[in-house]
Amino acid sequence: MRHNQRDVPSGRINVSVQSVRRKKIAIACQGGGTHVAFTWGALTSILRAKQRWDADGGTSFDLVSLSGTSAGALCALATWYGLAPNGSDPDCGTVDKAVERLDHLWTVFAATNPAETLHNLAGQVLLRWKAAGVALPESSPYAAAGRLGLLGLGSVGARPEYLGFQGLLASLCPDFDSVDWKLLAQNNVRVIAGAIEVLSGNFETFDSDKTLEELGLKPPPERDQYGATRWRMRRALSLDGVAASGTLPELLPAQPIENLEFPTADEGTTIRRTGYYWDGLYSQNPPVRDLLDTETCDDKPDEIWVVRINPQEYSPTSLRVGLEEIRDRENDLAGNLSLNQELDHILTVNRWIDKYGNDAPPLTDRKTVVVRTIKMSRDSAWTLDHASKLDRSPRHLAALRAEGTELTERWLADWRAAGDGFPRYPADARYT
Repeated sequence: MRHNQRDVPSGRINVSVQSVRRKKIAIACQGGGTHVAFTWGALTSILRAKQRWDADGGTSFDLVSLSGTSAGALCALATWYGLAPNGSDPDCGTVDKAVERLDHLWTVFAATNPAETLHNLAGQVLLRWKAAGVALPESSPYAAAGRLGLLGLGSVGARPEYLGFQGLLASLCPDFDSVDWKLLAQNNVRVIAGAIEVLSGNFETFDSDKTLEELGLKPPPERDQYGATRWRMRRALSLDGVAASGTLPELLPAQPIENLEFPTADEGTTIRRTGYYWDGLYSQNPPVRDLLDTETCDDKPDEIWVVRINPQEYSPTSLRVGLEEIRDRENDLAGNLSLNQELDHILTVNRWIDKYGNDAPPLTDRKTVVVRTIKMSRDSAWTLDHASKLDRSPRHLAALRAEGTELTERWLADWRAAGDGFPRYPADARYT
């Protein structure tokens, strides 16, 4: 659809009546450590392209939702926070603010001062030694040594944004409590972060639509999640929830979130307790089916663009047999498992609609949804490794961002030119 740009500040969300229907786009951001700096570049290109295309009056799109896991959830949150109207920050609600928040996220997350640079370098050296077979001592993230180490880093100059999610998210979303949910509900841009609750094994999402429902600004779903979907919980969006999505159990204690409701073995009854969360890699990487869980069929996205970080395919000539390399490939496969299952279900529903139509149950609330993939170059995907996933050096992050920017700009130009003939999943998840 073409927005009427009159009297609308540059880059600001426009809710005016539109003359030609535009595609609704959802973006799903995979996690993958610092390799997700590629998504930094990809999302920046998408936002800037939308801004240009809205202005030039040609083919454009509406960004309706974002989802993410781990560092992908951080990128999704940064984008959403910039696009969401905010009572304390008039710059929010614009593409420019979304791009600025993405830049801020990766700038403050990087190792920038001497203490952080030395810590990052030492970590890379130890990871390389470990990959080479050097026996190194390991410790639990619950051990006192880890907490003392963080205190020591802070005492020599490491910033709170570098040391943990609490400082990072407070810096990224300083006015989170002032998000204008009423205005957001009028032209909703949704964000979803995925995590796993350790004790129950629940696949859980922290969802801005759930926040709107709890505020009475959006009708709740008909089904009761504590009975009908006992292993899949939706929670209101929170910074703690996004932190939960990135809590790697090898490095960090489980993220606690107090006073949450959980179903029990007795149907219809619930309990309240503290939830304990690990990285969303163990549930959905990233959430996809939730992007289709909307109030009406028309609200569903027409296309889902998956920013894939974990390569589906692996070079047979570079197959390595070291234990760390095996674990890294296991991580890739685990990260893609739930994603591919959810994407393949979408393709199955598409085939049903193509064969039977959607005029009768159970397909009346379904629509054909196209899935497309944005991914790294083959050389990058097949040469990056476990150690580089934890590298926070500015040079490493900048190189990944540059690749994400360049590849996505070409991808978008081809998408705009080719229309429905543009490549789609699953073929576009492969390397030639």
